[in-house]
Amino acid sequence: MLFIIIATALLPAVILGWWIYRKDSRRPEPLSQLFTAFFYGVGSAFVAMLLATPLTLMIGFNTIEQMNTLGDALSVALFSAAIPEEIAKLTMLWLFLRKNRYYDEYLDGIVYAACVGLGFAGAENILYLLQSEDWLITGVIRGLTAVPAHFAIACAMGYFYSKRRFGDKSRLTAVCVLAVPIIIHWIYDALAFSEGIFPALSVLINILFVLLIWWIYKSTIRRITTMQQLDQARMTPPPFPSSSTPSGASTPPPLPGNNNMLQ
Repeated sequence: MLFIIIATALLPAVILGWWIYRKDSRRPEPLSQLFTAFFYGVGSAFVAMLLATPLTLMIGFNTIEQMNTLGDALSVALFSAAIPEEIAKLTMLWLFLRKNRYYDEYLDGIVYAACVGLGFAGAENILYLLQSEDWLITGVIRGLTAVPAHFAIACAMGYFYSKRRFGDKSRLTAVCVLAVPIIIHWIYDALAFSEGIFPALSVLINILFVLLIWWIYKSTIRRITTMQQLDQARMTPPPFPSSSTPSGASTPPPLPGNNNMLQ
């Protein structure tokens, strides 16, 4: 039974990992590197726990039963989840990529960040399912929501990481590497927590939740497409200048000065 629970928890991560690997089909990364990035992500789950402890103590609680207001949901979502988890994932991504000789394309940043995010999501999913009274329902719900969310948020991190790595040294891009994943994660968890606080608004909250997931999905596809186009542009050699004068073009004027110097 333990094996089945672990397999159920990891299945969504495996599916999404295979999907992003296929997106990089032109110059795919070595599978050994993807598995290594995944295990760095597993490690980030434990780093996040260590980072979350002092932040949780700062706000005084971290369970839905202790939340009574929207402010409570926003605080827990930000300090107990979004900030420590995204810092942990970015730290592990940086450790993995800082001297990685395979990281030579824009899309690689998304692929490796996604693997780190899926490693985190897989480890977190195992813990949730092992603690759940109905692990199958929990596994299905999280497989359709939380795991894809971690995947998409990691893709956003990889997108800005690659922009920063390959030329865009602006301060804004550097901030976005961490700030954008934190903001998306914060909104996602705040909506998830709010449903338990405001059951009368559950329909509206679920609609907003679905719209957020759809926006995250579309943004992920757009970022992947942008990275693919940038890589294609980098790999396409510039056209060679024509050796003959184009038809109808005028003869360039002679150089000024003494023409005898040109003989």
